[in-house]
Amino acid sequence: MLSRVADSLYWMARYAERAEHGARLLRVRLEAMVEQGDIESSEGWRRMLYALADLDPDDPAADPRDITYRVAFERTNQSSVISSIAAARDNARAVRELISSEMWEQINRQYLRLTNLDFDFVWSSNPAQTFIDIGDGIWFFQGITHSTMRHGEGFDFIELGTYIERAQLIARLLDVYLSPPQDDGPKFATPGYFDWISLLKQCTGFEAYAKVYTAQIAWRKIADFLIFDPEFPHSIRFAVDKVQSALEQIAPGAPQSRRAAIARMAGRMKASVDFGSIDEVVQGGIAPFLTSIQKQCEAIHTAVYTTYISYGLEDVLER
Repeated sequence: MLSRVADSLYWMARYAERAEHGARLLRVRLEAMVEQGDIESSEGWRRMLYALADLDPDDPAADPRDITYRVAFERTNQSSVISSIAAARDNARAVRELISSEMWEQINRQYLRLTNLDFDFVWSSNPAQTFIDIGDGIWFFQGITHSTMRHGEGFDFIELGTYIERAQLIARLLDVYLSPPQDDGPKFATPGYFDWISLLKQCTGFEAYAKVYTAQIAWRKIADFLIFDPEFPHSIRFAVDKVQSALEQIAPGAPQSRRAAIARMAGRMKASVDFGSIDEVVQGGIAPFLTSIQKQCEAIHTAVYTTYISYGLEDVLER
């Protein structure tokens, strides 16, 4: 596969996952405003901003309307929902000959729909429903991808991009709720009952969690579920398993020495979630563990680029 094609498919998937994640977090926050008081609601918005990494959670000028615009519709924010969908569409357009027409039509439809929305109308009507629709549209795109694209090397790069992005986003989100305050970071109040329910909903996991632990809301059980559950699609372990599986499929496209290095990286990360336990993580520190997951994903991303996308002529001759 041409490196430019792999690059476009990989980033198409990452941006689509990022857009869906942002739309989902916004939807949960907007719905929670109905049930929470001003103080609890404000703390929830601050947590969401910090989880999205690119925005200041302590901006005194920010209110829910302003935050929603910045996270969803601000073009200068490269991680906003509209910027992410636009980037996913641009990457899909670069490889239109290799993806299905249904995939292109769906991501293009999502982009056009979002760019035609009037934010004042959205905010004054039913903003939560808007982000439900946006998230559903991206899930539809991901489902179309699974159903209409050949599950070959190109699909493996899509899987890799999707789950590297998901592992990092979920680790960042969990860090906001589970890690103790850091001296050099923002301070959050201790999460309460409703905050834990919001976290589960932000990970699409409330019903799935309840099927495992009934309705018992306990932070250790929530942490165990969202980090170590092997069957839940938005757990860190599930995403890490998918990353390793995708890397195994694309491995033949690189020299043995380089793909072995990536395999070791993925194997170490997989071992930490396959054989770890919540008691060990708590004892060693949740913050270092979640930070390690994010850094290992970034290291794998860099190694993938070096090995499969930005390699030089000497690497081709080495094969």
